[in-house]
Parts: sequence; C-alpha cells; structure tokens
Amino acid sequence: MTVFPRDVFQGLNQLRSVLAENFKLCCKATLPAGFDITKCLAPSDEISSCESLLRSHIYRVFLVLLASLAVVGNLFSFLVRVFFTKSGSKQGVGGGSVGRSGHSVFVLNLCVSDLLMGVYLVMIGVADLVYQGTYLWEEGNWRKSPVCQMAGFLSLLSNEVSALIICLITLDRFLAIRFPFSRFHFSPASSRWACLVMWTLGVVLAATPLLPVTSHWAFYSQTGICIPLPVSRRSFPGQHYVFSVIIVFNFFVFLLIAAGQASVYAAMTTNAFVTADASSRKAQDLVVARRLLVIVVTDFLCWFPIGLLGLLATGGVPIPGEVNVAMVILVLPLNSALNPFLYTVNMLLERRQRAKEEKLLKLVLSARDK
Repeated sequence: MTVFPRDVFQGLNQLRSVLAENFKLCCKATLPAGFDITKCLAPSDEISSCESLLRSHIYRVFLVLLASLAVVGNLFSFLVRVFFTKSGSKQGVGGGSVGRSGHSVFVLNLCVSDLLMGVYLVMIGVADLVYQGTYLWEEGNWRKSPVCQMAGFLSLLSNEVSALIICLITLDRFLAIRFPFSRFHFSPASSRWACLVMWTLGVVLAATPLLPVTSHWAFYSQTGICIPLPVSRRSFPGQHYVFSVIIVFNFFVFLLIAAGQASVYAAMTTNAFVTADASSRKAQDLVVARRLLVIVVTDFLCWFPIGLLGLLATGGVPIPGEVNVAMVILVLPLNSALNPFLYTVNMLLERRQRAKEEKLLKLVLSARDK
C-alpha cells in the first residue's frame, strides 16, 4: 500500500500486530490509540521519518553547514575571481596569466557547478523545514512536485559537471607542466568551448530521466532528497541508469583524474629545472600546479568513496542504508563546500608571494642603483 486514508487503522481496537512494506503504515499517527508500536513491523525509510524529510538531526546539521559553505563560499569565490580577472588580466586568477592560460575559465565554471550543489542543499533544507511534523502525509506530493524534480536535476548536473571540469583542470595543468614552452595550451576561448561541451554533457545526463520515454522511472521521485541512492537496498525503475552514471561513469572519470595527477607529478619531477633556469612565469606555473594538486586530490577523495561502495555492492557486499545515505548527503556535497575556500586561499597565497617577489626585486634594483 502506497496510498491510504489517514484513518486506515482507526477504530481497530483489537489490532495486535501489523506487517507492512511501507514505513508510513507503522507511524504513530496511523495506528490506533494505545497500539504497541513495537508490534508493527515495516522496513524503515533510509532517509525520512514519519515527522521529517530528514530523519536524523546529524543529516540536518551537516546539510545546513554544507549548504551555507557551498552557497556563500562559491558565490564569494566567483565574484572575487571575476573582479580580479577584470582588474588584472596579467596576474590572472588562481595563478598564471589569463592571456596565455585558460585554467581561470575552468575555475569559474567549477564555482558555478559547485554553487548549484549549494542551491540543491538549500532546496532540500527548506522542504525539510516546511514539512516538519507533517511529512507523513505530504511525502508523495513533495517527491512528485516540480521543485523536487528540479532539485534532483541540479544535484546530478552539479556532480557530473564538477567531475568533468576537474578533468579539464588536470589536463590543463599537465600541458602547462609537461610542455611549458609549447603553444599547445588551453586559451580562454578554447577553455570556454571545452566547458560548454562539459555543461552540455552534464545537462544530457541529468535531463535524460525527465524525458517522456523515461517518465515511468519516476527517477527523481524515488527518495525524499530527490535523487536516487546509487546503492539502495530496494530496486526501482531507472536503478541501472543511476548506477551507470554515478558509479560507473564517475569512477571512470576518477581514474582519468588519478592518471592525470600521476602525469602532472611526473612532469613536475622531469621539468624541475624550469624553476631555476626558466623565466619566473614558468616557475610560477609549477607552484600553481602543486597547489592545484591539493584541490584536485581533495575532490577525488570526496567522490571516490561512493564509487567504491558501488563496486562493493556489485560484488555482493551488503552496504547499510545509513552509510549509503551519508555518502549522498554528506560526501557528495563536501567538495562543493571546500573548493571555494581552497581556491581562495591559493589565490591569496599567490598574491602574497608575488608581492614579496616584487618587493624583493625593488630592493635589489635600488641597491644596485646605489
């Protein structure tokens, strides 16, 4: 039973036990007065309770925290980077020259994709607040609502585009380090085209479940957080699609990131002489690459556990529902909340180091003139 009247059990004073597949049938508001709730057996929902969209206060606290960090951090980072890009094209954003490198375009697009994850978290948090205490009767309306569909679309779009842009950032850094004197680098124009391709692919992946031919999946209506869990204890239409996208496709992207990072490290080792012999512009690229490595590895560690859980589940290893939900609510948005602060710190460090170098150069020149 998925749809039932509120008084389905009312008046059944002789009712002693209930065995159901829907957790809502075992809610206190559904059962007769005085019924021993321990005698009602139903699988608990992995996400929601009878009263709330998010059944755990831990989920709620982390959702508010991550949503605040993702929205404020990414919006601030985006505005700051746009400001510095316009005010000093020679300095660039996050290190490197805007005129000769397009990685600042990648970073700006990554800020936008991570901001979408923050918007998704805000939408879920607002829904949890609105339906507090009445979620038992509003669950179906919420999950089928256009707002829930849009929230799920934004979540999947943000996740996929972020992973794809991280690949572009890794490739850009590899080209800058492995071939420092080559002209075969991303320009601002080519970077915009690359980002457009990645956004198009992300939209296709996130919009496919909304097409008329896949409408029977009810893809974004499977859970209260509006996105199917990649490793769920129950089967549902479209389960193979979510597994293919979030687990298989993303795991393949993770492998590309790992291979790219290994290549960047090898290239930095091979071209170590650049720091001492080449111009300061090329040496600066090496510094930026090392710091950018920390950002990409952080993103990788945030995404990798979900792929690992998917592979374990495929191999027959049982995954507790609480762990699965924690991965989606806590781990997936974590990189979106951390990225802007890592980027901002890197940019400030670059500017501080640049200011020190300019000050030292002025001192050396003044001393030589004397």
